[in-house]
Amino acid sequence: MSPLRHIKTSYVIHIFALLHAVVALSCRLAGIEDELLLTILTMTMAMMVCLQRGMNIELTAATIIVVNILGYLIGNLGARIFQTFMDQAFAVHAMSTFLTTEILGWGIVTMTTIFHVRKRERHNLIDTPYLSWLILAMCGVFILRLCIVLVFSSDRFSSGDVFGTATKVFSNSFSLITLICINVLYIRYSKKHGKRWSGPVKVLVFITFMLIGALLESILVGLDLSFRIKDVFNKEFPLLYATSLLAQIMVYCIVYMVNYALSAKSEMQEEREKANMAQYRYVKLKHQVNPHFLFNSLNILDCLICEEKTDRASAYTHKLAGIYRYMLKSEEEMIVSLREELVFVGLYVDLLKERFPAGFELETDVPEQLMSRHILPCSIQLLIENATKHNAVCEDNPLIIRIEAIGDNIRVSNNVIPKVTKSPSTGLGQKYIRQMYLDLTGKQIEITDTEHKYSVTLPLI
Repeated sequence: MSPLRHIKTSYVIHIFALLHAVVALSCRLAGIEDELLLTILTMTMAMMVCLQRGMNIELTAATIIVVNILGYLIGNLGARIFQTFMDQAFAVHAMSTFLTTEILGWGIVTMTTIFHVRKRERHNLIDTPYLSWLILAMCGVFILRLCIVLVFSSDRFSSGDVFGTATKVFSNSFSLITLICINVLYIRYSKKHGKRWSGPVKVLVFITFMLIGALLESILVGLDLSFRIKDVFNKEFPLLYATSLLAQIMVYCIVYMVNYALSAKSEMQEEREKANMAQYRYVKLKHQVNPHFLFNSLNILDCLICEEKTDRASAYTHKLAGIYRYMLKSEEEMIVSLREELVFVGLYVDLLKERFPAGFELETDVPEQLMSRHILPCSIQLLIENATKHNAVCEDNPLIIRIEAIGDNIRVSNNVIPKVTKSPSTGLGQKYIRQMYLDLTGKQIEITDTEHKYSVTLPLI
């Protein structure tokens, strides 16, 4: 584990905020530019916070780019605000730099909370094989900031021009929405088809897209929806294009991070469903080869043969085969029709009645229109098996299991008849029925457990 993990994130943010203020003040007093030094500090802080918060390499690289662009914009806005009530230029710059760094640092923390970075997914960025992406992002940010210094510090543009253009670009909702849409389309397309591209082709396509996106943003902002082509490419166009390029880069990184988070969440959901399905199949497999069930079935079959009840023995054998045939058939199916499940339950109950000729009753009340709905395979059978396993079955006080439709649900209930010697319960079957329904439908199964009645309500799919 990296030693940086032992330092509190708040300490890192506060320390770098102070460093930003000190560097800004020192550079102004010395009469030198501080933009590039502040860029290095901002990138270092972003990387350290991302490392502590467990963000992967792609999100870290995108975060470094976004915080530097936002840092420039927020810093200029903060300086203008402080200028309204402070006269000292040195103090204004130091205060705005300090506040901007705090905002950026806590913004990263908030973002990691939104993206739900889990501890078991955290890893040391220094050991990642994709470290080149992080280095490339940092170099790109440094070059970008250098270009900003050269363009925006030109004698042709005043600070008021820069701030006014930035306000115009980032306040044009139509152009930003358009920019977001084309970035979403590009990211989705490149994710689907970009695997076939070579490295140079990917870089060329990416750079071309960024430049075209910035050009589109510049045209939309320049037109201002009034469609005056002659006013778009005027003397202010270089500044407008440079600002639009910043907007394009920032929007791309934000859309990329959101898309990455959603994709990661979807993949985790799929993996969880696969894991739950594997567990559920394991539970079903255990029931298929349950030695007690098989022993009891063979013992009953042997008794029928010894008593020369060949017709009943033959029918019993066919029902037992039908049960295992259904289990094997449903092994690869996530859901089955309610009709199929109830036919299977009927076979299973017939076998139970050979074992319990008295003291066991099954009542079914399910309308025909629900038979085409779907349910988890073997779910009702597992509940019936649990009822016979954990309750006494005797002629004087019969165990009554009822299957009935309740709206869009199936309820399996039974009266509670405590056994003298209780059978141990692992709860695995019920646990995975619950989890599989949650994964498939987003709905919970309902369990009611009282002194006299036990019921489980399963949603129909």
